[in-house]
Amino acid sequence: MRIGVAIIVCLLAGAALAAPADGYFTYSGTATDRRTGAFLYGERHVLRYESGRLSERGVLYTCRDGTPFARKFVRYVDAAAPDFLLEDAATGLREGIRSDGGGRTVFFRAHRSERDRSGPLPAVPGLVADAGFDEFVRSNWQRLLHDETLQMRFLVPSRLDDFAFQVQHLRSEPYDGVPAEVFRLRLSGFWGWFLPSIDVYYSAKERVLVRYDGLSDLRNAAGDNLQAELTFKPEDRRDADAHALQELLEARLSACK
Repeated sequence: MRIGVAIIVCLLAGAALAAPADGYFTYSGTATDRRTGAFLYGERHVLRYESGRLSERGVLYTCRDGTPFARKFVRYVDAAAPDFLLEDAATGLREGIRSDGGGRTVFFRAHRSERDRSGPLPAVPGLVADAGFDEFVRSNWQRLLHDETLQMRFLVPSRLDDFAFQVQHLRSEPYDGVPAEVFRLRLSGFWGWFLPSIDVYYSAKERVLVRYDGLSDLRNAAGDNLQAELTFKPEDRRDADAHALQELLEARLSACK
């Protein structure tokens, strides 16, 4: 069974627990190959807050030389299952959720040679999609720390469907000098024993992602999700403005050389 379990890493890297009332915020991360440690890509995030709530997020994925090759834009029409569009100029990958005329649609295309496949967003109570995983962790922080294994229906765009996942707290340990809590996400049931899990490290105080270890939302030329370790440094987070988000959304994408 092959499932592109793209947790869309941007979804996990939320802002600090004490979010600004209004304004913009930015930070960056670096993804390396889990096996070799080789550089895979960089990420630059710009977040917009309105009335104390995260309303929009832009993510630019960059080559080693800083050239943008992929982009994601997230609109939080639903905190747990936001609208989003991910586009990769290297492969032609497109996936996301869009709201239109009162309905919502999930769509996916693995390669530019293909047409989009689409279908109605599953009408599942408590559905989690993409960056909504971060909201799930925050909302259930204390339950997870008390060693509850929680069930979650998570959208897999490549299948145009949702699947049952388990989320659990693995351990508390320092990461890069910061006290952190480690959580694991994996498929429930039989397939969970065979498909790779995803581990996420949140700073214990701010509850922001500092490390992600698992399947990336980006794919290689063969169409397989990259196995990545993505790291963020909380001290790199800083204020931004509307221009930063607009510049990110208008950046020209091209394949890495």
